[in-house]
Order: sequence, then structure tokens, then C-alpha cells
Amino acid sequence: MERKTELMIALGVAMGANCIPCFDHLYSKAKEIELEDSDIKEIAVLAQKVKNGAATFLQQAIDQTMGENNTPLSSCACSTIGDCC
Repeated sequence: MERKTELMIALGVAMGANCIPCFDHLYSKAKEIELEDSDIKEIAVLAQKVKNGAATFLQQAIDQTMGENNTPLSSCACSTIGDCC
């Protein structure tokens, strides 16, 4: 896998895992290979969409399990934000 792609994926995972030390480390590595801040921002937006979608999906599943919601769960956890990530 290309180093740039690897770093972009790792940054998204670090963001999704809320790991600030990992993000800081990977951000410095990304700057070494001249990854643009605009690319990193796009990764952050996508990671946030996935996190928000997963949180929404979890809440719906909890509500459904507790009998508070009979609406079927969507097939994509992040579909609540427009379209699937």
C-alpha cells in the first residue's frame, strides 16, 4: 500500500478511535510526506460522519431492543446524515 494512503487511513482510524496521541503522531508523519491540511480535514469530516452514524445506529438499536422504537434499522449506520459515507 502506498505510504500516503496508509497514513490517510491511519489518521481516519485515530480520529474514529478518539486517540489524540495517535493523531498527533500520524499528523507529524503526514506533514513529513507533505499531505495537505485540506486532505486531513476531509479525513476528519468523514471520520466524524462514520462516528456520528455509528452512535445513531447504536441508539436506535438500544431503543428497538427496549421496545421504544419499532422502526427497522437502516442498512447504513451513517444514512441519517444524507447518504451513506
